[in-house]
Amino acid sequence: MTNHNLPHKICLIYGNQQLLVEETTNNLIEERLEDREREWSLERFNAREMLKPSAAPDRNSIDDFLISCETLPMLTDRKVIQLDNFELIKKAVKTNDSKPLSKLFEALSNIINNPPESLWFVFTSSAMREQDFSKPLLRSIKQSGRIQKFVAYDDSSPFNWVVQRGEKKGVLLSADAARLMINIVGNDLTDLDHELEKLSLYFLGEPITEDLIKEHVRGHKHFSVFRMTEALSRKELLPALEILDQQLQATPREHVRLFALILMQFRRLLIIHCMLSQFYKESEILAKISLPPFIAKQVLEQAKNFSNLEMQNIYAELANLDLRVKFKSSLAPLLLQDLFQRICKGQFKTDA
Repeated sequence: MTNHNLPHKICLIYGNQQLLVEETTNNLIEERLEDREREWSLERFNAREMLKPSAAPDRNSIDDFLISCETLPMLTDRKVIQLDNFELIKKAVKTNDSKPLSKLFEALSNIINNPPESLWFVFTSSAMREQDFSKPLLRSIKQSGRIQKFVAYDDSSPFNWVVQRGEKKGVLLSADAARLMINIVGNDLTDLDHELEKLSLYFLGEPITEDLIKEHVRGHKHFSVFRMTEALSRKELLPALEILDQQLQATPREHVRLFALILMQFRRLLIIHCMLSQFYKESEILAKISLPPFIAKQVLEQAKNFSNLEMQNIYAELANLDLRVKFKSSLAPLLLQDLFQRICKGQFKTDA
């Protein structure tokens, strides 16, 4: 007899916010297993490992996955199967070397449409868009399962999350301190969580000031990006290029994120210039832009390094470069280096 109060048997949790994906996945598994022993009630597979043409004999295989899906739980009445990298499972287009993928796709299609009585499935993915998944599989999950998406875009700010997470860890952040932390660390929740954990070890229960943030998160990997945009805004070519080179060497595929941060910085500068041209006072500008006072004052000073025409030309060039940077990854480093040189040499001061 089926218990209709039981949670969804099929769940898909995806997005680029790894921390929320992992925490939500663990919570869903806990809901389904309750007090059952995980050793007997939970199995985990990785689609990327299963689809490799050859690998170590102890890896997860498609056959192992299928056997697990077809076998009744032992020593328990319920089992959860977690499958990571779900976005890789799609209907095969080519006939060559597609047999494993076809086999896995067909099996999952049957499972999603008619899940075994004693099994629950949690699929995870770091994909950001619905288009990244198989349309038939996604459609079936939407009809009878549960989907949760955790995606942060480059211009999003997890302000409320940082403040609330800090409270849970005993880290007392003011609004300005929280915004400063996001500006330095970035909007990845895993990175922010690590920094909050570090602050909780040193300053548990103490008010966290902007000075403490600047001192104790300085070593974070995103801080150099923060410094790069600062140097570029001050037209300091050498440090800007050095940090750009370091970032591209450390994370070659992050050129899109770097470009987005540069775009965000110059959008701020352009907004400030527009406000200055409308005769806003500096105090009014500082009150209107949603940045901590420390950052806002810096950005206001940086804006003075550019004329209004220069800012418009730079922003127009950034718009022109957007698609080239995103879709021509091999050219992205050269495009960014050339952009930096032209900005710092003042080549956008006049109309082309």
